[in-house]
Amino acid sequence: MTTDWNKWEKEREAEARLAQTHAIPVYRPAKPMGVALARALRPLLKEAGPAPETLQSRWNEIVGLRIAAIAQPVRVSRGKDGGVLHLRVPSAAAPIIQHARDHILERVNLASGSKITSIKLVQTAAPKQLALIIPRPLTSEQREALLKRLAPVQNRAIRSALAQLGEAVLTGLRKG
Repeated sequence: MTTDWNKWEKEREAEARLAQTHAIPVYRPAKPMGVALARALRPLLKEAGPAPETLQSRWNEIVGLRIAAIAQPVRVSRGKDGGVLHLRVPSAAAPIIQHARDHILERVNLASGSKITSIKLVQTAAPKQLALIIPRPLTSEQREALLKRLAPVQNRAIRSALAQLGEAVLTGLRKG
């Protein structure tokens, strides 16, 4: 049996170095479970698309005020090729949204970082129009009473502004 003296000598030198070096164990606290969970779910959530609440809260800035006034996001579902964005739209505005489909998809995908490939429109009835308030001119008695109440006001500009405000309030209260 032959002994490799060089190998034996190197091992002794390594043992001597280890004996001189005092290693301090490094304490690394465990990462929170949420970090590992978020890392594991990130690819799945990206495929699923953004949450409707997220889209609703940022809808005006994502698609712009004109489209946001007539269309609201309902939900995001999975389709064969990617996500499907469901929008609630009055039936009269459906052609407008259909025409702006590519623009909406581009903006939503850019804002959410997801892969939404199509839009499904959920058509609703047009919103009811509120009854219009038709202003009627003040009668001479009402105008005199208003000016009489404003007589104690010394400043001419303030009195004029208050008269205009009073006239607007008195004429706007009655419905036609």
